[in-house]
Amino acid sequence: MVNRVRLGRRDDGRRRLTWAGPPPLLLLVTVLGLVIAPAVADDPPTAKPAAASLSVSSRTGVAATPRSVEPRIVRQVELLSRGGRTGGTVAPVRPAIDVVGVASLNVLQTQPVSSATADALRLTGRSDVDVVGWQEAQKIGGALHDLPGWTTATFPENGGFSELAVSWRTKKFKFVAARVQDAIAGVGARAGRYPFGSRQIAVVTLEHRASGRRLTVLDAHLPPVIEDLDRPGRWTATQNAEQARKQLRDLVQAWRSVGTRWVVGTGDFNFGVRADLKHRSPGGPVRTLGKVARSTYQVVGTDVRPTYRSLDRSIDYVWVDRDNLRSDRIDVLGQRVLTGYNSDHRPLLAELRFS
Repeated sequence: MVNRVRLGRRDDGRRRLTWAGPPPLLLLVTVLGLVIAPAVADDPPTAKPAAASLSVSSRTGVAATPRSVEPRIVRQVELLSRGGRTGGTVAPVRPAIDVVGVASLNVLQTQPVSSATADALRLTGRSDVDVVGWQEAQKIGGALHDLPGWTTATFPENGGFSELAVSWRTKKFKFVAARVQDAIAGVGARAGRYPFGSRQIAVVTLEHRASGRRLTVLDAHLPPVIEDLDRPGRWTATQNAEQARKQLRDLVQAWRSVGTRWVVGTGDFNFGVRADLKHRSPGGPVRTLGKVARSTYQVVGTDVRPTYRSLDRSIDYVWVDRDNLRSDRIDVLGQRVLTGYNSDHRPLLAELRFS
């Protein structure tokens, strides 16, 4: 409704000379306020803000982490409308940057190179897969470098390739940095009942081409025979299990050292997810890695095919940084277990929305 202001009126048909403005007392107070206010102002004039610098200091004495330094997306804000009225709740609008398919696959080092290569081509040939963490890929390191439309980070070991590798769709991501760190020593045949080689953790950082934001992928493979299959979700009494617990602790430390906007993990953990979620054994994947991440099983459920066919277990994982989930930088839209591969493992594919 438009409020109209009457500036004057006529009485008894005669025009009278009256003051039509604000009351004189109000004018006097206003003029005095304009004269006195500058003299009593507490705050000096604000200077134009200086351009932001890349160096950051912490007033609390705690060093800023790389992740806190990285630029953040400015989120738009909209007011929710309820029943035609503007509500008081302010809801952030989180524009999705991209939907990224992250997969994990153990290609089984004992299968023929041709079969393992066929698995790699099959997985990377899917349009919904953008990043893959590989395990037991030491025999096909060269083939991974020849995947059409993809780039792969491999790591040298004993004149060949390490078992860990990370591949990404070249049109979507570009390489920033990569390293592999030793995690645990292996157990020899004379020292333990179930020998295995040393284990590493691969850390690969990529840049999302469309946004300039960075993603880090941590890839790992825990030792075999660490879960008691007679008591699922509990550790075996083996050196393998002891070493696996140490590797998980090392993985947490490596995760915390990452400073990119997005962080995910892939790997064969040789520990059944359903039993681990039920018992949450001390030192297990959920209890230990859960300090920094959550598996996609925890977010969207375990109602998928088992990833390890012969024992009907889900031991292959995709992990998402806890802070990313809390801040909605990553949303888990879904996951699926793919079939038709030569390996004894099935790939786990997670659909993640990056913001």
